[in-house]
Amino acid sequence: MQSHSDPDAFKASATLIRSSFKRLFETLLEQTADRIYIKDTQGRFIFASDALARIHGLKQRSEIEGMTDFDFFDHQTAQSFHDEEQEILRSYEPVVNHIVEETWQDGHISWASESKVPLLLESGVAIGILGISRDVTEEHLIKEKLREANETMLADYASAEKVQQVMIPGRIPEVAGVELAYIWKPMVAVGGDIINFPRNPDNALLFFVGDVCGHGVQAAFYTVLLKYITAQVGLSYNGSPQALLDAVNEQISAHLRNGFVTGLTGHFGPVQPDGSRQLHVSHCGHPHLLILRAKSGQAEVLKLPNAMVMGLPGGHAAETVLVPLHSGDRVYTFTDGIIEASNPAGLEFGLDRIARSVEASAPHALAKSLDLIFEQVAHFTGSSDQQDDITLLAFEVELTL
Repeated sequence: MQSHSDPDAFKASATLIRSSFKRLFETLLEQTADRIYIKDTQGRFIFASDALARIHGLKQRSEIEGMTDFDFFDHQTAQSFHDEEQEILRSYEPVVNHIVEETWQDGHISWASESKVPLLLESGVAIGILGISRDVTEEHLIKEKLREANETMLADYASAEKVQQVMIPGRIPEVAGVELAYIWKPMVAVGGDIINFPRNPDNALLFFVGDVCGHGVQAAFYTVLLKYITAQVGLSYNGSPQALLDAVNEQISAHLRNGFVTGLTGHFGPVQPDGSRQLHVSHCGHPHLLILRAKSGQAEVLKLPNAMVMGLPGGHAAETVLVPLHSGDRVYTFTDGIIEASNPAGLEFGLDRIARSVEASAPHALAKSLDLIFEQVAHFTGSSDQQDDITLLAFEVELTL
């Protein structure tokens, strides 16, 4: 083998290749799978690769000499190619990897990736066009199918968002002596948090807050199911939040294939002679309940009995707890999107910060207090982008005369 540093050997090989340039060019035109061509300034083919001749139905590439795109494509396509090439000859600006649609004279359509450059003499005068094109019809059709599927998915997503916004929370009951407010913010367009106020035989202020494991479309589908189940179970509500949750659990467990649901439900009892009320409450893996006492201004994290989440075998709701409430007292419940919101250091917002935020917001109206709590969470995380679905539900007991 000759040494790479042997100058005489290099000169000999270079001379051989240069003297064989015409044959090398012919070989390129014969062997390449790309559609290579040279046209004159009028768009007439001078040279063409075998691949280009074959795609035009010609047996020999020499047959294409003197023909133009108008011999193969419909007038509109051929004219667009002609105009493009005239602009290249005028501006000397090449076209690189341009995806074009080709409509043939028989009506079928294909797509190609084309590159075209002007052929220039040493004097700088343009004498023609060198073009290389590659059929990308299959890739284009795959991309189109993906684009159409994506558009359909986005349309379905938008429809799901509208449906969920109408359904959650749905009907807002008005009960004398109890004010309510809520924030329901999915992490994305749709989410797995739910608030519902089921109708019930005693027309009590009955509420359900749930959190489906996960977020997005799959979780959102289960919120629709939960909305229906809680509404149906509420029609026969007997005053026991525990019984309601057990009934919901039995039905939702038959449909959940993966994951689980946490839930908290309760109702406000009638006004007592001293103006107080009792909150009857139970939960399934959702023990987040906080009471802001008007008298002390302090927030109490209520310790509810332990209970399993819904959707797992053998699970039951916690025993019902009765919480005495007086005029001005507020009740807050929330999903774990608030508790587990973390800052850049990985520290979670947590129950203690929620309690402090609730206390700080006490001078404000109930709805405003929720806005302030939400803002505190965003400030803590350092971002307005949520890490999970977030739901806040609050009640305030008002003086009833």
